[in-house]
Amino acid sequence: MFKPVFNRVSVLKTLFLIAALGVVGIAYAQLNDKQYTETREAMTVSTGDKIEVVELFWFGCGHCFALEPTLKSWLKRKPENAEFVKVPAIFTSNSWEFHGKAFYTMQALDVPSEAYDAFFNQIHVNRKNVGNLAQLSDFLAAYDKSAEDVESAFNSFAVDSQVRAAKKLTRQSGITGVPAMVVDGKYLTSQRMAGSSDQMFKVVDQLVEKAAGER
Repeated sequence: MFKPVFNRVSVLKTLFLIAALGVVGIAYAQLNDKQYTETREAMTVSTGDKIEVVELFWFGCGHCFALEPTLKSWLKRKPENAEFVKVPAIFTSNSWEFHGKAFYTMQALDVPSEAYDAFFNQIHVNRKNVGNLAQLSDFLAAYDKSAEDVESAFNSFAVDSQVRAAKKLTRQSGITGVPAMVVDGKYLTSQRMAGSSDQMFKVVDQLVEKAAGER
């Protein structure tokens, strides 16, 4: 009669694997399929081995402005295998495109992170519009950027390319509003789908885990 011979180490490895898969299964089971969806098209990620987490936003959006404190809190505790990328959503409206160009212009000019908060505050707290190149130049003068520097960056090939990429990403994601979060180029969630800002980031954490397990 044949008697199988069990290797103690192999058995322990198998049991550990089963346990680990069980934990992952439980984590995935917590995902409510009404709290996220797949993107309209599969999207190329830019973060290599890290799981890309994209926030699609608009400077003119009050909900995006209100989300900033919760977003900053999440960034301090985000999963180690995730990398965050902020992308201006750009629909057909001129104001969306201008604010997208303003965002990438500030990146090109290497302004401090405080400038992005100040830009939000200028619109939503100070109630001052920043909707043309002259107004953007006036705003960035506080960061020692000349009107010539701002205009050069604003009209540069690099900024134009980034705006085109943001338009494509907006279209591929299938979003109808902002703020929205895209995980690993294939999963989409939002405050509306998740139920709240805090819940949205819980869903993002779960989607990061799910996406990592699928790679």
